[in-house]
Amino acid sequence: MASWPQLSAKAAADGHRCDIDLDLKPRWDDGATTYLIRFDLSGFKKDEFKVLVDAGGRLTLRGQRPSGHVRVNKALQLPPTADFDKIAARFDGRMLCLTVPKLPVAEMALARMDEAKELAAWETEAEKERSEWDRGQVIAAAVAAFALGVVVTHKLLSAKHV
Repeated sequence: MASWPQLSAKAAADGHRCDIDLDLKPRWDDGATTYLIRFDLSGFKKDEFKVLVDAGGRLTLRGQRPSGHVRVNKALQLPPTADFDKIAARFDGRMLCLTVPKLPVAEMALARMDEAKELAAWETEAEKERSEWDRGQVIAAAVAAFALGVVVTHKLLSAKHV
């Protein structure tokens, strides 16, 4: 469902015009072979909006109604198992339904492996940064302990000579 911002009573009484940005909530259905994504676009005509999908699987829905100054700009990331090249759309005058096929099992496995490799590389980099940080902390603690030892020894030796 669309979420409609309200114009204040004072602004409406003064005759101020307000551009309204819709915050659309997509409805996802995860089927065995496809994802179905539905948007409620009540009041829009087919030529007042467009759907774009980039190579990385980012889906963007943009549109504007000429009368009433109502706009929609919604972006969402499709799952890595989606086949971005075979998306189909259907609009019945109210509901936009996008059918996003899933990749075949072999391609899904490859997509998951690529995703796992990216995650492993990120974790390795994060672990490397943590180990460098930990090494720095160990060195700082050793220097502090040495300095404390020097101060304590100096105090003990000074106390014996007094």
